[in-house]
Amino acid sequence: MQSSNILHTAMKKRPFSPLQKNLLALVLGICMHFPAWAGAEAPVLSLPADCVPGTTCWLVNFVDHDPGPEARDYRCGRLSYDTHKGTDIAIANDAVMHKGVDVLAAAPGRVLRVRDGVADSTKADLESATALRGRECGNGLVIDHGDDWTTQYCHMKAGSIRVQPGDRVERGAVLGRIGRSGRSEFPHVHVTVRQGARVIDPFTGDSNISACVTAAEPAGLWARDLKAALGYPGPQPFHLGFAAARPGADDIQAGRLSESRFSTSVAALVFWTEVFSLHKGDVISLSLTGPNGRPVAENKVTIDRPLAKWHGFAGRKRPAPDWPRGTYTGRVEITRNGESVEKSAMAVVE
Repeated sequence: MQSSNILHTAMKKRPFSPLQKNLLALVLGICMHFPAWAGAEAPVLSLPADCVPGTTCWLVNFVDHDPGPEARDYRCGRLSYDTHKGTDIAIANDAVMHKGVDVLAAAPGRVLRVRDGVADSTKADLESATALRGRECGNGLVIDHGDDWTTQYCHMKAGSIRVQPGDRVERGAVLGRIGRSGRSEFPHVHVTVRQGARVIDPFTGDSNISACVTAAEPAGLWARDLKAALGYPGPQPFHLGFAAARPGADDIQAGRLSESRFSTSVAALVFWTEVFSLHKGDVISLSLTGPNGRPVAENKVTIDRPLAKWHGFAGRKRPAPDWPRGTYTGRVEITRNGESVEKSAMAVVE
């Protein structure tokens, strides 16, 4: 205590020179940009869901890096929303959710807190300003990984959580199942990484939300064998199918439209799709082609704002007298900045 008082007195009696002030400013500047985890061992993170990225699950939203009212992800894109504090990994639809997709511990640690028993959110819940207040995370839990590092898991299925506070879990341990409880419009798991009170973006490994990465993919916190699978996504057509009438959004999300064989007398034939991760200006072309190679229906849409999820369709009513027998092909093509992504599906009329 005495030496500290002596130093304080000396500083008061001998003001910093201009050179000393410049050096101090430089040191402070370096410290402000040092990773939040400097001096503490950061956890290496595994995939927090039992799925295959890009095939059975998809990266949808990232940590918001815009300090203002707008939203910006770690690559300066718009795959986020204002104040979003985590990474969202989505699955295809409610039918897949009901079959069960496990949420896994991203790193070993000890369970700190758990909440369960929150039902899946309804449209009315999501539209209400108060219904989900204080329960935005829905069913979830927090794991302590040491050195003040934690991971939080949200929107899990009611009654699925398998752990209790105080439990020790290993990497990859099953914690529960993906759901859509809390403020969740579609089934996904939201994972927030923190070091103390700071939110850490696992794709950059730091808490600097005022910057984004435009060059090479940063090291981040993900395990080395995951980096390629968790690369920054383009537009993601993930759910395709056919229907005998104009499909409703509820039917698509529920996974009820799984038919791929139709009679020649069906009243209409419609190809539909859902897409994740759309930017303003993306052009989506949908087409349905008959067994003779001729177009049956087409639809083209230009996206006017960033969207986490979108659905659309192309179809027509039955021609006279009936649909020609054979294989029909539905195709979606999404064009962004001159580059295209496409996906197709087939149905049989018999």
